[in-house]
Amino acid sequence: MKKRTIIIILLILLSIGVISLYSTFAYNEESSNLDTSTADYNLVYSLKEKSNREVIINSMEEKYLSITLTNPYESTVKYGMYYYPITPDKLPDGVSITLAEDSKDLLENLIKPGQTRNVSIKITNNSDYQVEIIIGALVGFENGKIEDLLQSKEVLIK
Repeated sequence: MKKRTIIIILLILLSIGVISLYSTFAYNEESSNLDTSTADYNLVYSLKEKSNREVIINSMEEKYLSITLTNPYESTVKYGMYYYPITPDKLPDGVSITLAEDSKDLLENLIKPGQTRNVSIKITNNSDYQVEIIIGALVGFENGKIEDLLQSKEVLIK
């Protein structure tokens, strides 16, 4: 009789555990679907890691990028958004990369510890060529110049 009671209690506890885990999973799935955006890409960059993303823009196409920047450092830093052309080596005439009209934050600004910035970028390709670029974020000292951090072929988005 004691064995049967222990088995029943274990089955009840196991059932409660499975139901709890399933409901937690369902809750997490729903919460990740709450944020909707009209951007073609929603990117999340931690300024501590290499923050970049390759984007392909076809001829006569327009794309929007919504980028969330997070400062994990313990001090205020400066960030700046850049692009790096992959193909062709130089952006052809008719391609523009600008701050989107609905952007909440600027392409270059200060960001305090633990703070998040949301930058929206508009890429328009009115050329005859498909363009492949990398869009990234540079991070430097609060009073430094982001221009000094640019590597070969990287261009600040203005």
